Amino acid sequence: MNFPAPPMTASNSCTATRAEFESGTVPIHCSAWPPATLTASYPALEQDIEADVVVIGAGLAGSSVALHLAERGISVVVVEAAQPGDGASGRNAGHVQPFLDALEPLQSWPGQGQPFIDFFIENRNIVFDLCARHGIDGDAVKSGMVEAAYKKQGALETKAARWQKLGYEVDVIGADRLREMLGTDAYSYGLHWREGGQVNPYLFTHGLTSAAAGLGARVFGDSPALSCDKRGQGWIVTTPRGSVRAQKVIICTNGHTGNAFFPELARTRYPLVACAMATKPLPQAVLDTVNPARVALTQYPAGLFPIVIDGRKRMITATIPYPGRADAAQTYFAYFLRYLHRTFPQTRGAAIELESYWTGVTASSSHVYHNDFAKLYEVAD
Repeated sequence: MNFPAPPMTASNSCTATRAEFESGTVPIHCSAWPPATLTASYPALEQDIEADVVVIGAGLAGSSVALHLAERGISVVVVEAAQPGDGASGRNAGHVQPFLDALEPLQSWPGQGQPFIDFFIENRNIVFDLCARHGIDGDAVKSGMVEAAYKKQGALETKAARWQKLGYEVDVIGADRLREMLGTDAYSYGLHWREGGQVNPYLFTHGLTSAAAGLGARVFGDSPALSCDKRGQGWIVTTPRGSVRAQKVIICTNGHTGNAFFPELARTRYPLVACAMATKPLPQAVLDTVNPARVALTQYPAGLFPIVIDGRKRMITATIPYPGRADAAQTYFAYFLRYLHRTFPQTRGAAIELESYWTGVTASSSHVYHNDFAKLYEVAD
């Protein structure tokens, strides 16, 4: 595939304004994940139609919901304000995490959260399973994950023991194993999760949407939902040039926000702007010695500068920008290079250049970093 020219700063080929960087709404082509020629677009809704279920939003959540409904023969319509993967689903760091950082917050859930935990464990490989089942080319690699720490962390040991009891293959590893897997002496303690890995989230989202459409789901892009009104036993969702009458409505928009209806959903998230970067394809010497195990790497406990090396041999990472300076691409790339050179001394002097820089919003469901879970809200019957 051909990819877009590398946006080195906020003022060149990324063509985004400072306000767009600050709000995490830069054009999706600023992200490294989409190909240069964007995947097939979906037409706008321009008539009044009916369905069993209407899904608002074609990101990872909405496209997955639509696919699983279509697999069950349920009539489903998807309306998307832009195109699939335009929001957070085309902007994240590409990690596939098969575990939860904490289980204690689930104690308040029905059954103390056990039904959710059981379902989560059963479907922990869902990204790779869906790619295999539907032939989705999402650059998904079940490479495993490593949480690396500079010193022993009791919380990691406790977490490993908990998930081992739940049937996971996760090992506590020390400096020798970390050096072998990662190519660095910087870390002395960590967890190796043999499941999980990485994916191109934009391509994966489009693959889910395409698979849903292939099974009969009707998908409409450039069709923002303007209203959602109760009509008899069902609902009508209106867009600028059409509408959908359905028995059920599932809202899967960015952080549940951006709609004029159900404004209370805006209070269900804790928004935080994040920035991400992708290098140009790495020199072979770097590819040979940095993260030779090709695991998805994250630092514990901060989680800043997570690393994946994708199928195009690019290193992709993320961090949190300064307030009011989210457009400072070179600043954050310099910080990343400083971390990289300190952690992997063999990269000093190597030609590692910035290809892409973009921002997005993490719509967390908790103000506590490790207590963030998927949540369901019912705003109406």
